[in-house]
Amino acid sequence: MLSNTVEKYLKLFKDSSNYRETDRIADEMKKEFETSPPSVSEVIQELEKYASNPDYPGAWFIMMAAWSNLSKDYTPILCQILNDESNNGLHESVVELLDVLRDERAIPALSKALTYRWSYDEWLNVPRKSLLALAEIRTPEAKMIIESAAQSPEELISEDANLILDNW
Repeated sequence: MLSNTVEKYLKLFKDSSNYRETDRIADEMKKEFETSPPSVSEVIQELEKYASNPDYPGAWFIMMAAWSNLSKDYTPILCQILNDESNNGLHESVVELLDVLRDERAIPALSKALTYRWSYDEWLNVPRKSLLALAEIRTPEAKMIIESAAQSPEELISEDANLILDNW
């Protein structure tokens, strides 16, 4: 069960003594997920725990589990997480996962993420990756949002949006 795997690796990470050890543990966990991917319902259940508690310690592990068994069934809970601006610990990873899933249901959440600004995100990674995810969805609605972003006064956003539109 995924929650047991998460608990096991949380303990191993907590007890690790240095970054080499944590890298080894992360590789081990990744291999475990590749060999025996968790079910989609287990991943959703764990993502729901994070959505209701942003301090949920296993959040990064759940994202790794999601990558090991991709499913568009994750879209609603990922969008719920992305829509909560204050719950931003996983936003960049959520956007990257939505980029790969290419689910039209993510368009409103990705559009909202274009507005996010945090002092620690000086390169606007979440908004810029949201543009890329919208480009992968490739619907007229997504294109309109990107066209609007091309008019942004923020150079990083407008440049990225224009590059995307040039390659549309």
